[in-house]
Amino acid sequence: MIEEKTTVNKSLIFVLFVFLGLFWGMSFFATTVALELLTPIQILAIRWAVSALIFLVLIAAGKIKIKIKKGSFRFLLLTGLLQPCVYSIFETNGIAMTSTSESSIFIATIPCATLIFGAAFFNRKVNYKVVLSIIIAFAGVVICTVFSPDFTLSGKGSGYLMLLGAIVTGGLYSHSSSKAGETYNTLEVTAVISIMGGIFFNVISLAKGYGFSGYAACFSSARMTFSVLFLGVCCSCLCYLIFNYVLSKMKPAIATNISANSTTAVGVISGVLFAGDPSGWFTIVGLALTITGVWLSSREA
Repeated sequence: MIEEKTTVNKSLIFVLFVFLGLFWGMSFFATTVALELLTPIQILAIRWAVSALIFLVLIAAGKIKIKIKKGSFRFLLLTGLLQPCVYSIFETNGIAMTSTSESSIFIATIPCATLIFGAAFFNRKVNYKVVLSIIIAFAGVVICTVFSPDFTLSGKGSGYLMLLGAIVTGGLYSHSSSKAGETYNTLEVTAVISIMGGIFFNVISLAKGYGFSGYAACFSSARMTFSVLFLGVCCSCLCYLIFNYVLSKMKPAIATNISANSTTAVGVISGVLFAGDPSGWFTIVGLALTITGVWLSSREA
């Protein structure tokens, strides 16, 4: 049996999860703004290029030194490959091929996949309270989504397969990051995924013929510049620093459940307040269940 994560300051973890939920929750709104002039691939290319640039500066300044360490380096590379590279491809195409409501439900099952993979492949114990918290949080997402007036079923099998790929990738990422975090520090792990993401998506963007037009569009207005910088600095750089850190200190299933569902809760609230998304009893009940599931997970943490 693997060793449990070391004890860390509870107040620090709580504050980090608050920032994680706020930043990732607001990323939906920032992405909507960026989509006014950019394609999804251009947004991914720019936001990860911004994050990669930050870490390249830190590496050049000698603040980060990434060394090949036998046995664990493969987990570091796997982490960068799974997220953001492979995961974003599955998620982006899955959302494009299905409805927003369907994709929300699929993505909300990533904590369940993390729990299953942990028990099946990483010899992690399954706690019934953690299982219950994940089920409750997932039920909240389902209620928020299914009872919304915008809920639709598109029935596209290929889209469902893409979202299934995102679920599997997201679940495996949590464990690979946790394993990498046993040898490498959070800065090193996040630097690798940022640089791999920056290279990966910019190569795709160039291959699709976008060139560097997306970077010029970023400066077309202050609103666009702020949105792109928010996605790059806050959502890619800072959020993954936080997420990789908590994954190195907590059980992946718990960390994933708290981060994913707190992000969903903030996303729903920001959508209602700023984007005019529909709301009603289903929003209140769904958010209550989601927050309850997050609270139960935090108790187990």
